[in-house]
Amino acid sequence: MSTLRFAGSAYNSAAGTRDAFGRLSDDLVAEGLPAMVVLDGDREKADQLRIWYQRMTLNPGGRKVYGTAWWNGQKWYRIHPDAVGVPDTSNHEKRRADDLAWPYNSDTAAHRRAQVLAKRHNITCEGMGFREWWHWTFWGPLGTIGAPAGGTGSTTAPPPIQSEEDDMAVLVTGGGQNLIVGGKLIPLTPADVGAVKGAQVLEVTPNTHYNIIQAFARDTANSALPVLVYVHDGDGTVYALSDGKLRALVDPTTLAALHAQGAASVTLSKAEVDNLIKS
Repeated sequence: MSTLRFAGSAYNSAAGTRDAFGRLSDDLVAEGLPAMVVLDGDREKADQLRIWYQRMTLNPGGRKVYGTAWWNGQKWYRIHPDAVGVPDTSNHEKRRADDLAWPYNSDTAAHRRAQVLAKRHNITCEGMGFREWWHWTFWGPLGTIGAPAGGTGSTTAPPPIQSEEDDMAVLVTGGGQNLIVGGKLIPLTPADVGAVKGAQVLEVTPNTHYNIIQAFARDTANSALPVLVYVHDGDGTVYALSDGKLRALVDPTTLAALHAQGAASVTLSKAEVDNLIKS
């Protein structure tokens, strides 16, 4: 069995990608280095769109701009320090890329050794070209695209560390990632998750994750904002859920504005969304 592990709901459904990263992890372990842990692997269209809207906007206002990109004939401004691929172009969507946990997410001795060993498996740390040392890509044949391997939560969660205020941070995974700390719910990108140290990990179903977000929304200043609903296996449509009603968002400026205001988001399956629409 491969030493490669997947955290939370991360997965690789392409046999070529999965096996290559598995062999690289085995090589590293054989040399006494830690096994590789995948924080973010394949991304469905809805996942990529969610990250795009979290990091990009059509109207940056007074916020710092880290870069620009063109999509759908419009110029978008990056308001997040981490890059994101234009939808339909990311190697995560192409089932080739994995975002890895420490020590393969920064300039460490283990990372440098992994760069050397990765060559024999047709893998490179593509992210070094855009300051994302955790982003690794497989360039060989994808092979069979089948049942995803991963999402088993097989990695060992780090022990919880209490802050000086005796307030334990909890990382909620499953249909997205959110950090609960100080009585607040903070949305995270997969890249952000790699920087979280010492939080207790709570892995739940997407529907339970949605219920957690709803509970916080009722008690926060942002309760008037709808919850953004992404569809894991849908056609890319994003929905807004408010007062128990689900409506499709067709204007990208509306979606970008809701993200800028801090609207909570969750990723559900198409079946779960269909049930919400019927209810």
